[in-house]
Amino acid sequence: MAHTASLSQLQTPKYASVNGELVPYEDVTIHIGAEALTRALSVFEGLKGYWDDQGAVFSLRAPRWHYDRLCRSAALFRIPIGFSYEEYVAAMRALAEELLVTGRDLWFRTTLYVVEGHWGEATRADLVITAFTQAMHDPEPMRMGVSTWRRAADVALPARVKSSANYVIARLARIDANRLGYDDAVLLNDHGRVAEATGACVLIANRGRVVTPPTTEGCLDSITTAVLEQVCHELGVPFERRAIDRTELLVAEECGVAGTISELTLISEIDTFDYALDGTLARVRAAYLDVMRGRHTIDAAALPGEFEMVDLVRQGSTGSGS
Repeated sequence: MAHTASLSQLQTPKYASVNGELVPYEDVTIHIGAEALTRALSVFEGLKGYWDDQGAVFSLRAPRWHYDRLCRSAALFRIPIGFSYEEYVAAMRALAEELLVTGRDLWFRTTLYVVEGHWGEATRADLVITAFTQAMHDPEPMRMGVSTWRRAADVALPARVKSSANYVIARLARIDANRLGYDDAVLLNDHGRVAEATGACVLIANRGRVVTPPTTEGCLDSITTAVLEQVCHELGVPFERRAIDRTELLVAEECGVAGTISELTLISEIDTFDYALDGTLARVRAAYLDVMRGRHTIDAAALPGEFEMVDLVRQGSTGSGS
């Protein structure tokens, strides 16, 4: 399978961070009575750090933006935040110093697990951060199918909340897709239009124009997609956020999925409909990676959030993982 989103299940790092303290990964536990388990009450963010081309500086991309989105998700689920942005970044820096490997990027999962409280009373959550290395080469194009499972409506389980609970249907859709020989699945919303893939947003391209569904169609308010939108603007590529029917998806010239781990991964096929792999989206992907690796800067003022690159480790100061 070409999909890379299961990398966290393929690695056992030495440490995790729990409320800012480094803890042996295998010692991190949650009590069976915690609402994180009894009611699937947790919200999370996935952040990625990149080495520069010289392998000298490792930087985290858009941590403030991710912190702000984590706070919004927590607020909607009535989960209190007990740490500052500076503490959030410091915990990832400490973890990177122990786990970072030269020549491999690092993906962080920062999760708020509700460990105390009952039905919104006396709620307390632990911030647990795990990190997993990721190869720096381009992923292979993916084959996908349109799932019979649907993304829930905003009034049922809002997709704008990056919640573990939102991935229950995604899990079922991925299992079905794998059974049919696909790497991933596209989820439709209650209106039968494209929502998102199981762990990434969907983009199509026709005649040099890139289109992706807005959050009102049942997809995450994607940080990666917002950066791609600005990349398109600077490349002179028209970019639209609007509803996409299933048939428009299937007859599109190009298709891709966008997310922190996926970056912009090209799709070669959906339900036996083939897509070009050397067109507009390939060009946008290359430009996006130029930004992530620090080869090119974009107009951050045009983005709907604070886009910054925070240096976590400089070569020569890495920990035991280097």
